[in-house]
Amino acid sequence: MNAKIIDKKEIAEGTLQVTFTTSEPFTFKPGQYTSVRIANSTKHFSIVNSPDEKGIISIATRLRDSDFKNSLQKLAIGAQIELGPISGSFILPQDISKPLVFIAGGIGITPYISMLRYVTEQKLPYKITLLYSNRDQNSSAYLQELKNIPNLKLILTMTEDQAWTGEKRKIDAGFIKEYFPALNENLYFVVGPPVMVEAVQKALLKAGVDISNINIENFTGY
Repeated sequence: MNAKIIDKKEIAEGTLQVTFTTSEPFTFKPGQYTSVRIANSTKHFSIVNSPDEKGIISIATRLRDSDFKNSLQKLAIGAQIELGPISGSFILPQDISKPLVFIAGGIGITPYISMLRYVTEQKLPYKITLLYSNRDQNSSAYLQELKNIPNLKLILTMTEDQAWTGEKRKIDAGFIKEYFPALNENLYFVVGPPVMVEAVQKALLKAGVDISNINIENFTGY
C-alpha cells in the first residue's frame, strides 16, 4: 500500500522511529509487522504504535551503514513510500491465565511496545514482566516510556554500561531461574537478533522451561 512519511525522530542513540499515513484502510494486531520498500530493496519491521492509533503505522530501526538504512534516514517528511501487507503471528495470547514474560534484546523491543501500549490503553488484565537487555542506557529504545507503564514489572540489564549500577549480566539459565523461580507458570516471548534469540531459547530450556511455553521471533537484516 502507498504511504507517506509524516514524522521522523531519534528515540534513542542510533535508533530512528518513522511514522507513516497510508492511502487505504488497514488493521493490525499488536506484535505484527509490515515491510518497507525503497528502490529494489524490502525490509520487514514490527509496528510499534497501538492499533488504537488509527490511520498510522510507526516503525523503529537501528541505524546501520547500509544502503537501505541510509536511504530511509535521508527520506524527508512527506516522502512517498510503499508498505507491504501486514502479517505475523507473534501476538498476545487469548488466554490471560498465565503470566507473560517478554524478553527483548536491543531493537527487539519493538513488537512489545505495540503490545504494551495496547494493553495499557485497553486496561487488559495481562500480568506482564519485561526483561530488556541492552548494551547501555543511551541506546535503549523507549526506555523512559517503559519505566512509566503502570503494572509492568521491568527488569533491565545493561551489559556494557559502566555507569549502570543495576543488573549487567547476559541472560543465561541461572539468570532465568533467579528471576522466574516458578518457571513453567509463565509464557515466555523472545525477540531480538537471531544469535540472541537462540541463546535465550537455549537458556530457557536449560533452566527447565517447557518448549511449549516459549514463543520466539527472529529479527534479521540489522
